[in-house]
Amino acid sequence: MFRLTFDGGRSLLVDEDARLHLLRTAARRRHPITRVRGGHVVTLPCGRMVALIAEAV
Repeated sequence: MFRLTFDGGRSLLVDEDARLHLLRTAARRRHPITRVRGGHVVTLPCGRMVALIAEAV
């Protein structure tokens, strides 16, 4: 499971399929994707960020 956290502080748990879908969509739309420890950060066009970090099991 991965924690999807929005710039405003809201977060939710997503599975591997949802994580891959989000990353593929961001790449297709050419949004910058930064690799961070345990996951990725996607920068949206408006300057806001979305973090996908692996949840500790």
